[in-house]
Amino acid sequence: MTRSAAPVSTFPGSQILAQFARSLISLAKAFKDRREVKNLAEFDERMLKDIGLTRSDVVSALAEPIHHHPSWVLVRCVGRPAEVLRSTAARKPRPVVPLVSRV
Repeated sequence: MTRSAAPVSTFPGSQILAQFARSLISLAKAFKDRREVKNLAEFDERMLKDIGLTRSDVVSALAEPIHHHPSWVLVRCVGRPAEVLRSTAARKPRPVVPLVSRV
């Protein structure tokens, strides 16, 4: 006895409906993540530093489009090496000196 790999209850448009359901679930998860990141925004600088984040990390995560998961941005921020953080913090912008021409 052989069985087909296709599901028993297929109907026209079932794949479109399944994709729509996955999209809705993903959007609901993105909203949940956004709400949790907004809770992180209430932390003070010391608490954020303890978990490896800065205030600008949280702000940039919340600036993502509404359908993106802001927690993914924070995961990338936490994964940064410490020396990169130190080098960007220690680097100051160079002063701009106007060009003086002799006429």
